[in-house]
Amino acid sequence: MIQEAVVNAVAHRDYTSDASVQVSVFSDRIEVRNPGSLPPDLTFEDLKIKHSSRPRNHRIALPLYLTHYIEKIGYGTLQMIAGCRSAGLPEPEFAQSGGEFGVTIWRDWLTDSIIAGLGLNERQKKIIVFVKSNARISNIECQNLTGATRKTTSRDLEDLVNAGLLIRVGERRGAHYVISRVKNKKPVREDFTSGKTEDREK
Repeated sequence: MIQEAVVNAVAHRDYTSDASVQVSVFSDRIEVRNPGSLPPDLTFEDLKIKHSSRPRNHRIALPLYLTHYIEKIGYGTLQMIAGCRSAGLPEPEFAQSGGEFGVTIWRDWLTDSIIAGLGLNERQKKIIVFVKSNARISNIECQNLTGATRKTTSRDLEDLVNAGLLIRVGERRGAHYVISRVKNKKPVREDFTSGKTEDREK
């Protein structure tokens, strides 16, 4: 998935810009940025489904395809998403800022050894494992997974949110839960426009 992000950046970057493709490694994530932007008729949500590819430079995209760095044109972002899911990671984030397109791949901080030392009950462990494999879970899915009542499931999920392990997204019936990227703190981001970086690994 990291290779896909880098290859995507090379294939789709704006070659009229003097800026470079940048790969930044942090304690909680990896960011890959390239000069340029999405075509006006493509959105970030479109990148999560099958879509057409419009590389800026076909003379670069074609050799990447022929040498198998690109398996299928228009498939790179889907491979990144599938790779993150299979590794139990949150989906990659796509962003546009300061004339650059960026992809953020989050690292797995919630390892088996950490989970084992958190004092979770068996239901909560099952919930965490499910979310790591499926990216999200709802209250009903939790009930089906653990066999617990709605009240018990709500308490389990609330405990996981309060512990900084899950994040609730949405309200009421449309609510679901995803893995918190970093326990008990918000992830530190690099400022795309100023180049200021915090929490970078040395």
